[in-house]
Amino acid sequence: MSRPIPARHYHDPVSGRTFSPFTSWKPETAVLVEAGWTVAHDDGTTGIGRKPFATKEEAQAWCDANPRFRGMGSY
Repeated sequence: MSRPIPARHYHDPVSGRTFSPFTSWKPETAVLVEAGWTVAHDDGTTGIGRKPFATKEEAQAWCDANPRFRGMGSY
């Protein structure tokens, strides 16, 4: 069953760029920030291929509406 989790990404205040939390490289000045909510799946993947939800309730509503979604690794 999928569940809502905080959406995180790295932000570099010097350049204004953002980086995935799974990136292999980021500037030393980058900081990890939370911005919205995404979905964690049972297969260990996260996300649904779109920008994060604004609230945890919106993410939970998506999970409730898509109970059979197997995760991003199933495609």
